[in-house]
Formats: sequence, C-alpha cells, structure tokens
Amino acid sequence: MAERLKLAVIGDLHIAVPRGANDTQLEIDPGRKLHGLSVELLSATIDEVNAEPDLAAALILGDLTRNSELFNHEVARELLARLRMPYSIVLGNHDLLRERPPGIAYEGAAHLDREDVAEFYRDQGFPAGMTRYLIELPGGVVLVVLDSNRSLAELAAAGVPIIDQEAGFIGKSQLDWLDGVLAQITAAGRLPLLAAHHALLEQSPAEHPKHLLYRAFKSWRIADGAPLLECLQRHRVPLLLSGHLHAQSINVADGLYNLVTSAAVSYPHAWRLLTITEQAIHIETRKLAAIPSCPDLQARSRQWMAEGMSQLIRQRMPSLPMAAGVSERLTEYVSASGWWPRFCDGTLAGFAVDASEMPISNPIARMLAAQIATTINEYGPWKAARPDANTLTIPLS
Repeated sequence: MAERLKLAVIGDLHIAVPRGANDTQLEIDPGRKLHGLSVELLSATIDEVNAEPDLAAALILGDLTRNSELFNHEVARELLARLRMPYSIVLGNHDLLRERPPGIAYEGAAHLDREDVAEFYRDQGFPAGMTRYLIELPGGVVLVVLDSNRSLAELAAAGVPIIDQEAGFIGKSQLDWLDGVLAQITAAGRLPLLAAHHALLEQSPAEHPKHLLYRAFKSWRIADGAPLLECLQRHRVPLLLSGHLHAQSINVADGLYNLVTSAAVSYPHAWRLLTITEQAIHIETRKLAAIPSCPDLQARSRQWMAEGMSQLIRQRMPSLPMAAGVSERLTEYVSASGWWPRFCDGTLAGFAVDASEMPISNPIARMLAAQIATTINEYGPWKAARPDANTLTIPLS
C-alpha cells in the first residue's frame, strides 16, 4: 500500500536553561515539567526523529520555552535547526506574554509576544511570520495550523479575566479564514490535517461544564469550540493534532479525531509517527527510553511525575476541618494509585481505586476520601470508551 506521507509530531518543548548561578526558580513545576532536562530531552527526541526513515515533515505542537524568554527561544531555535526535514510550529500559550505569579521569572530577561515569536521563527517554523497558515505536504496532504491563543491585550479588550489566560480561543475571523481554506482544500481533492495547541474535544470527564472540577480544567480546551467543531465536521476533517495537556490522549466526535501528544519535557516523553495512506492514518507512539543524564528515563520520570502530583495536592488541599490531619494520607493515597502518570501515558482505561483501602478513622475524612476516589474513578470508564491513545488507525473514507 503506497504511503502518501510520514509525519513526526513532537509535543510541548518548554526549553528552560539556567540564566545565572542563583536561578532557584528553574524547577517551578517539579515532576510535571522537567525544565532542567528540557535541552537534553529535546535533543534526544530530535535524534530519534532524524533516525526515522522517509519522514516528509515534523510538527512542533507549541510551548517552545518556559515563558517565552528570548534567550530560551534562542536555544530552542538552535535545537530545532538540527531537524533534517522541514518543520512547522504551532503557537502555544507559553509562546506569548502572560501574567505569572511573582518570583518565578528570570531576573531581567527579555520576553517575546506573539508577533515577536512569529518573526523570530519566520520561515523556520512560522512561514512568512504567520501563526495561522497552511503547508502543502506530499501526497496531497495539507497541514492547516491554527493559533488558539489570545494575547494579554486581546484578553483585556474582550473583558476576559486573567485567570482564563491559558484557555484556547479561535475567534470569528480565524474561523472564517479556516472555513474558506478547507473549502478550497476539499474541492481540490486534498486531505486536510489540522493542528492547534489547545484541544477541541474533551480529554477528561472533568472538562464537562457541569463537573465539580470544571473550573480547574476549562483552560485545557478551546473556549469557543462549538463553531469550530461544526466547521471541521462539515468539511469532514479526520484529525486535529493538539498539545498543551502533556498527556497521550484522544477523543472522537462524528468522525473527527482530536489526538493529543504528550510533552517532550514531561513523562512519558513521547512523540508520534503518523503514516498516511490512501485508506487510513496510522498513528504510532515512540517514547524516549534514555538521555545521557538519566539512563532509566521512563521509570525515573514516572516517579517524578507522581511526586509532582503529590506536591500539587499538598499545595491545593482545601484548608477544611474535615481534611485536617488526613491531608498527607490523602496525598499519599492519590500518588500511590498512579492515577496521574497513567493519565499522562494514556493507560487509564480500566483504572479504579478503593477508598476503603486507606485507613482513616474520622468518618468525615472517610467521606472526603470516598469523594476523591469517586472523582478519579470516573477516568477509567471514560477513557475505556474511547480509542487507544497510543496506537490507532483512523480510516479515511
């Protein structure tokens, strides 16, 4: 069966290098984003991609740096230049100016906003300095890249609170452009593939608007996604490629598959190989096994991910009387379950925990533990009802 195209897909990079000897805030997100290993991880990923035969192109799903620092972009561009095939970049929420909590910024560092980043990677990822564009690929495939971000100025003009700065947004102007582009692509008998940093379809039960945790998870998706979904389904687009979640994940709605690829900087450090034929899109997952400073990368990074989740829970555990004295047990319980690493590596299908296994005598605290167990147990059946997030075939009608 003749191949139309082989494409490599690389998730969020988050390149972060020390700026000075006293840069104590480099690891602001321990366990989840391995900033201190980001250069090694991307370098090893590029080596693997370069070793794959017959690749026509590569796609970088955004978040090139920690927080769009100029000096980190300089490192990212130098590393990406090692790719031996043309590559396209998707703009991520960490690739333009954002408001961050005090104390985590590099002292005196210059930062780039959307227009600066587009110009910085002009014709080296962003053709003609545009963050929404299309690329003609071999075999009659057209890659359409969307910019799913709003700048601080755009947020202010729309009256959107800063707490929602990380959420995705397409906007009417871009949607109208996309509608016209897709009409031309399909009329010419070509196959459109789309990419956007944020997911369009839900990737977890907590993203449903009526879910108790919706407020915490709403930034994972494109906020104005309904008209975009209608547009993609009307033009029979088979696949939307996304990053942002640092997880291997997938959802499907009426023939549209939304595939999310984990971050290069985070467990499980996976990249995707897409092989497109006339009949189907075949998706494989490739995981880094080792880097020079960490020969047992998968096991160590999984452990760091679990430890990072423990730290996050400790930071956010509500200061309620019912949680007093048992927060540490709850933290250990959730961490030991392996729930979050399994969400990230795409193996949550069938997952379940039993709150009765955690010895807590306080009846109110037991109720809290049961509620937590119920929440995380929603994920196993939810994921089991969807395709395999790591290896799958999407038929092309």
